[in-house]
Amino acid sequence: MIRFRTGWGRPLSIAACTLMTSLAFCGLALASGGEGGGHGGGNVTDLLYRILNFVLLVIILAVVIRKTTIKDFFANRKEEIRQKLESLKRDKEAAEGLCGELEKKLREFEVQKKAIIDQFRADGAAEKEKIIKEARERAAQILAQAEMTIERQVQGAKDRLRQDVAEIAAAKANDIIAQQITDSDQDHLVSEFIERVERLH
Repeated sequence: MIRFRTGWGRPLSIAACTLMTSLAFCGLALASGGEGGGHGGGNVTDLLYRILNFVLLVIILAVVIRKTTIKDFFANRKEEIRQKLESLKRDKEAAEGLCGELEKKLREFEVQKKAIIDQFRADGAAEKEKIIKEARERAAQILAQAEMTIERQVQGAKDRLRQDVAEIAAAKANDIIAQQITDSDQDHLVSEFIERVERLH
């Protein structure tokens, strides 16, 4: 078998083998069609043309494939796809990492939010207790002041009442005494008063 040492070795080897096989089939066709006369010769010629066209097509395809870097194209395309997949994988891992960080921050935010709400509730309860305590103390002060004011007013009213009663009683006693005392009683009282004064001196 003929070996080609250039870069065309494999395509030309295929083309040569195809050509030899075609020629062998042509020889067989000619040998079998020799008895038939003119009509059989036309079919063989047509067959030869077709085989020759097929061989030329194979050679042209081999040359075109060799000239164009289809293999390189597919290799490059494969590499691009691989790089794209790796890039997508890295992007996916980065997105998953970012998603994990966001979930972690969200959990931390929820914890902080709960702590802040609890702190606000505790501060609110403490402020409420403080306000209630101050209100109770203020109410107690107001009640104490009111009681003292009432006591002073009651005491003043009692004093005024006593004074009024004493004045009324004195006036009544004076009226009663003035109505019931006689001249002799007056003389007797004057004498008794004089005797007491003399005893003191």
